Amino acid sequence: MINDTSGKTLKRSMDIGTLIEIADQHSMQDQLNDLAFSAKFIVKSFELMQRIGKDGNGYEKLSQEFSAQIQKAQQLIKQFLDSADAMTKAHFIGNYLEMNTLTMQNLMLLFHDLGWYKNYQIDQRN
Repeated sequence: MINDTSGKTLKRSMDIGTLIEIADQHSMQDQLNDLAFSAKFIVKSFELMQRIGKDGNGYEKLSQEFSAQIQKAQQLIKQFLDSADAMTKAHFIGNYLEMNTLTMQNLMLLFHDLGWYKNYQIDQRN
């Protein structure tokens, strides 16, 4: 259903499913909502930063908030991993929490998908 809402653009749907499942099993819906909100902010901020460029008006402040939101989102992911099995922990740490170029790309794909999860939630309320 979320994939349909996204126009079938999800890249990390299995990992979104894992986070949703952990949230359901461990009463972490508020954390999932916070993560989805941060993810949507991060994706939109990144798009804006690319559009205005490093010399653009407000870029520095946006960049600082972008970094802060990434740290917040990674902390939220770590909270989910406290309730996860060893294989899931290893997968998420290796793909999203180690800081290198590949994990940053993976993280942005996960945030893209979480943004669509947020959109899906909004659509369900209306």
